[in-house]
Amino acid sequence: MRPPRNDMRMRDIETEEQLWDFMTTPTEGLVEFASRLEGDVIILGAAGKMGIELAATLMRADRQAGVNRLVHAVSRFSDPSGEGRQTLEELGAHIHAGDLTEREFLDSLPDVPNALFMAGVKFGSSRDWRLTFHLNGIMPYLVGERFANARIVAYSSGNPYPHTPVDGAGCAENDALVPRGVYGWSIVARESAFATTALRSQNQRICLFRLMYAQHLGYGVLVDLARMVQDEDPVSLRMPAINLVSQRDAIDVSLRALGQCRNPPLVLNCAGPVVRVRRIVEQMAGAMGKEPRFADEEADEALLADDSRAREMFGAYRDEPDEMIEAAARWVMRRGEYWDRPTLFGKVNHTY
Repeated sequence: MRPPRNDMRMRDIETEEQLWDFMTTPTEGLVEFASRLEGDVIILGAAGKMGIELAATLMRADRQAGVNRLVHAVSRFSDPSGEGRQTLEELGAHIHAGDLTEREFLDSLPDVPNALFMAGVKFGSSRDWRLTFHLNGIMPYLVGERFANARIVAYSSGNPYPHTPVDGAGCAENDALVPRGVYGWSIVARESAFATTALRSQNQRICLFRLMYAQHLGYGVLVDLARMVQDEDPVSLRMPAINLVSQRDAIDVSLRALGQCRNPPLVLNCAGPVVRVRRIVEQMAGAMGKEPRFADEEADEALLADDSRAREMFGAYRDEPDEMIEAAARWVMRRGEYWDRPTLFGKVNHTY
């Protein structure tokens, strides 16, 4: 087995070990920020694949910065395999297992100055609107109320943005939201909950982190498209373009955003460049020796976000779209691990 390399490019990843090392490598900017960040960190909703890699990235940055910091990982840990909890324990995170909607459990959590809120629900939201609003609206308010004196980076989504022309930059943070579907409205409820707790506590600082389509080789839009190309399935062009940012770059920005939390909350898009779906599929088909196949009429508008603010704050991302596209194609051809978490990209009616 080839050992991981810190200088590896995404397209050269061949093993799960290399993928883990690549996705949890902190930037120099994050290491420098970790050296300045005071206090422990709590990750709320830490057991998801992104939460686990975020914890690992932060801990690597702390080690490189020479910082001795406690990282608390909070989740229901409902996965029967227990793999997520085991990984976090092996990393050295302090585990807190429980339900964030229960005040008794919330009160039992340690008081820390830095929090990342990653809990919530998307898939299945249209089938159970009560649960969706409970987890995406009420739970954030309870968390915001509990950590009234903390800096909180609250993971959100650009899903409620209106569709915009594919030849444009997408929606900026100040653009009006036009939510469609239960999930979109629940995202507005989540952000409103944190905005309300910030209004009630001037000691609280918040960043509403609107993430669009973070790419990984275990899951994500690019891997889903590559699997369709491999299977020679036609790709719909009803959603004709997409923002592309790697998961490790999204993690980097969200952690460094702890230093940008404000009251009233700062809204921050993290999205990456806009890329046409047709171009993605054609590039993948060329790499895989397949004929690109398409379905539906290509639309003129798509769900897109402009993340100029994040790039001005933190600089350019490490991973470019062409690199990510090629990497996804190669990973699928190698039959790399797939987490079986379809993104449902192309759900233009926003029904999940």
